[in-house]
Amino acid sequence: MGEVNETLKEKYETAQLDFEKKIRRHRRAILYRIIIGLAIVLALIASAYYNYQKMVYTNYDVLRKITYTEASNAKYLRLGQNILRYSQDGASAYSIANDMLWNETFEMQNPIADVCGDFAAIGDYMGTTIYVYNSAGLQGTIDTSTPLKRFCVSGNGNVAVVLEDNEVTWVKLYDVNGVNIASDRTTMSKSGYPVCIDISEDGILLAVSYLFVDSGVLSTSVAYYNFGAVGQNEVDNLVSGYNYSGTVVPLVSFINPNTSFVLGDNKFSIFKGSEKPENIFEKDIDKEILSVFYDANMIVLVFEDEDGENKFIAEVYDDKGNPVTTQGFDMDYNNMSLYKDLLVIYNSEECQIYNTSGLKKFDGSFPDAVISVIPEDSKSRYLVVYADRMEEIKLK
Repeated sequence: MGEVNETLKEKYETAQLDFEKKIRRHRRAILYRIIIGLAIVLALIASAYYNYQKMVYTNYDVLRKITYTEASNAKYLRLGQNILRYSQDGASAYSIANDMLWNETFEMQNPIADVCGDFAAIGDYMGTTIYVYNSAGLQGTIDTSTPLKRFCVSGNGNVAVVLEDNEVTWVKLYDVNGVNIASDRTTMSKSGYPVCIDISEDGILLAVSYLFVDSGVLSTSVAYYNFGAVGQNEVDNLVSGYNYSGTVVPLVSFINPNTSFVLGDNKFSIFKGSEKPENIFEKDIDKEILSVFYDANMIVLVFEDEDGENKFIAEVYDDKGNPVTTQGFDMDYNNMSLYKDLLVIYNSEECQIYNTSGLKKFDGSFPDAVISVIPEDSKSRYLVVYADRMEEIKLK
């Protein structure tokens, strides 16, 4: 009887071992299938990405269009997911899906505008009134009392302005309802002349470029003001400042909530920080900058091609100052749009699109004079703005 029990025990143990081996083989088989499946999926994704990177478009389809009354000397800007049109006679906003969103009339001699996200500010150069809009329409009116030279708007409707008052220049910050939040009185002898301003998307940081004369040499100081909790502990809300001796800085701009850049006649700098911006990148510029374009992630400087291989050279940098690509092109351009890894270069008659690998993805023309070409949330779809209509196109 003992031998029988021992034999049964051995058979049971052997069966259990065989079962465990089968389980392990089954699990390995499932794992192998998963690995092979993942490899196939990754290969398909890599192949699709490779094919897209190499894809060249030769034409386009018009998906939809809206028409509107042609306005003399109208200008167009992206307003959130919509389009803002403004002229001497008024402003209006359009959605490619819902036609006109709103229409406002006013009279201006020389209207200027600025957009940040879904907010826009429109005012008359050397006038005293600024209108603040978003996609829903008019949100507020700002009366500056003294003539305005320049202004910028944040993503919450705050507006920073530079105002002329005889020998004195004012830098002021208003909320969307026209309430004066802060003021700074400047003179050329005291702090310099403010040649450029920009405000962060959240309306907290204000960057000002002041031009002054230092020992007979034109120089620039760039000041950052914080109107949040951090800035309340600083004199005049000034949280950081940088001097550029012998440099004229006509442009300072925020490209995302944490990043701004400074462009001078011989300097290019990038600043990081949402509270006290610090200089993280600086580059000497030894040739004339023809144009500058930027989005939330990239900055593009355009020069003449001194080597003569192309007419123009576009140097592309990321928001940390790292070179992304250098693209040569010959087309006489009016403007440039950026979307992810694409450079959209265009004039009133034609458009060229390059990726950051240097491949020309599209080279085409338009049936009528184009005002603006605006990338959508797809690398193959664009809004093309004409004087009398707007079309959504898809490259093919």
